[in-house]
Amino acid sequence: MYYAGLRPEEAVNLGVDDIVLPSRSGNEDSQAGLDDWGGLHLRSATPDAGGEWTDDGSRRERRQLKHRAEGDSRIVPTHPDLTTFLRDHLARFGTASDGRLFSGVRGGELPTITYRRAWIKARRDALSATEQASPLARRPYDLRHACLSTWLNGGVYPTQVAEWAGHSVDVLLRIYAKCVVGQDELAKRRISEAPAPGLTWARIGHSDLHLATWDRPQPHEAAPDQDHRCPVSPQVRAY
Repeated sequence: MYYAGLRPEEAVNLGVDDIVLPSRSGNEDSQAGLDDWGGLHLRSATPDAGGEWTDDGSRRERRQLKHRAEGDSRIVPTHPDLTTFLRDHLARFGTASDGRLFSGVRGGELPTITYRRAWIKARRDALSATEQASPLARRPYDLRHACLSTWLNGGVYPTQVAEWAGHSVDVLLRIYAKCVVGQDELAKRRISEAPAPGLTWARIGHSDLHLATWDRPQPHEAAPDQDHRCPVSPQVRAY
């Protein structure tokens, strides 16, 4: 969830057929790990709806991806670290009988309470008492928030982040706009670097239309009531 921004119901439903892992290159220096990027092909999700709301009494119900039509899918890249984790997991634990990566302690679907308990223990082991009492990483879903915030802060285009996350761009920016930090300094630097070499004050305030008007040949003779002044843009008049 942290490396690929999956929702819990997408991660729980992940199967071996949904994973595309690159072949081992054997070259540790290969393009700074670019050869170790894989992909997840998400086709469906199994949200925890509760046994009273499903047709067969199971807690989870297989559905289409959120915000997607039936049959739609999306592809999410796997960071090289996630590629390593997936390889190790498959080598150590294999898969459930139906091909899913994660199952319950006694087999079957992975219950929500199981990974919640594991998450509570992980927070207790990794965080201080003060941090445990704070909202920091309070829920497993916060891993998805951290992933998307990391992508945005890393400069990935919002359209691409939205595609990977299964969001619309509008929803993405509305939720994560406040999570993007340090962009003001980056924006200032880009503005400072934007002017092309040789830019002069003579061009400031002129659009192409104004320049075209300025350079337009004037008639040699004009009627007495015509204005003989050269057209000047409003921006130039301001100076």
